[in-house]
Amino acid sequence: MSIDRKQEIMDAAIHIFARKGFNGSTMQDIAEGCGMSKATLYQHYKSKDQLLLSIFHMINDRLYVKLQASMNREHGDSADSLRQQIELQLRESLANRDLIRMLITENPNAYTEEVVKASGSMRARMIRHFEQMFKQVYGPEIEPYAVELVFSMFALLEQFSVLIILENVAIDITELSRYILKLLGYMAEGLMGDNGVKPILGVHNYPEYLLCEMPEPETDNVENLICRLYRKADCLGESGKKEQDIRNSILMLDHELKSSSPRRIIVQGMLHNLLQVGALSELAGRLAALPGIKRYLD
Repeated sequence: MSIDRKQEIMDAAIHIFARKGFNGSTMQDIAEGCGMSKATLYQHYKSKDQLLLSIFHMINDRLYVKLQASMNREHGDSADSLRQQIELQLRESLANRDLIRMLITENPNAYTEEVVKASGSMRARMIRHFEQMFKQVYGPEIEPYAVELVFSMFALLEQFSVLIILENVAIDITELSRYILKLLGYMAEGLMGDNGVKPILGVHNYPEYLLCEMPEPETDNVENLICRLYRKADCLGESGKKEQDIRNSILMLDHELKSSSPRRIIVQGMLHNLLQVGALSELAGRLAALPGIKRYLD
């Protein structure tokens, strides 16, 4: 299935899920929405649950790559990088308002255990990302409270998204991102400044999805493999210049492949760098083997 056709099916599904609810939608509705027979749709997706999972992976992977890229671009100013990432999440919610509206209003019991488990794993990935960001912004002293601070940020983002998307409240997104960053700063300062406060959450009572291995995205394509390279780089334990060189290679490769005319020498050079990193070589090799990438290497 071509990428454009896949995107067309997912776009139609998001629109129908938002209008009729996930539980009230059928594969027939989705097939009609993208102008194909139900039999043809079933050749691409076995069920609407599988389709919803593909939508979740697509949106989550795109957001994760953008967050990683933002973190790398603003390496010298971690607080402003965090603010930009807060703004990015808000803007992504607005860009996917139909899906967000469905997620807010749908009965959670409508989703299968597989969908719920995958959603938790994707949420865990975001929590780990921002846990790392908070340590960069507030220092190592925030570590015992970092996960709880991430939950606090998610709660603020969710409630303001409800106001903007469901209640049509007009809010300047950039100003809101500054406000949320300031609130997080007050919370971090208060927690670190009071030795009597103990964190509520810890390994002993983390949600199960924070203790489990996160599943890989379901297919090999450029976006998913770039996402996995970022994730793998997070687990390398490298520091200093070597860590930044690895991240810069992923970032430059990502940007180059998204440009209208990728430069062969940049694609070749960044892939070569990543193939030399033992823990990343397998993913980099799979990326290099994709038909759309091989032409830059021949």
